Amino acid sequence: MNELQLQVEELKKKIVPEYWKSIDVDEGWYRLVMDCDRDITLVDPNYEIYQVKEKFGTLRYYVKPSNQEDTETIKKIQEIVTRYEELSAVTCEATGDWGVLMHSSTGWRKTLNPMYAAKAPHLSGYSIVHPWWLRNLDV
Repeated sequence: MNELQLQVEELKKKIVPEYWKSIDVDEGWYRLVMDCDRDITLVDPNYEIYQVKEKFGTLRYYVKPSNQEDTETIKKIQEIVTRYEELSAVTCEATGDWGVLMHSSTGWRKTLNPMYAAKAPHLSGYSIVHPWWLRNLDV
């Protein structure tokens, strides 16, 4: 295991006891997850994690603040989470390089680097999801 994988394994200790101890993202997002944890820890060192996963091609980072009454801390945490969720929308899940939203023929969505996806056999069926305003243009 490399250093980043070890850090992700260590992060699982912050998952609340009644939840499954899993970080459900591909390796390309490990750095985003660890940076998000670092920034939240600076605001709330005792926060806990409910779940970290990919959903519809972006990161989802669900947390439990240590003080659920501290609205200022909760607001800061949400701002941090939002920033990293937005960064995930332009970061390849597989490589950590730049990425765009892509979808498979069966409807699965992932943020991927199109050049990487074209070469990876397990991702070769993915194509770029064009924004709604481009769909009727010859782009």
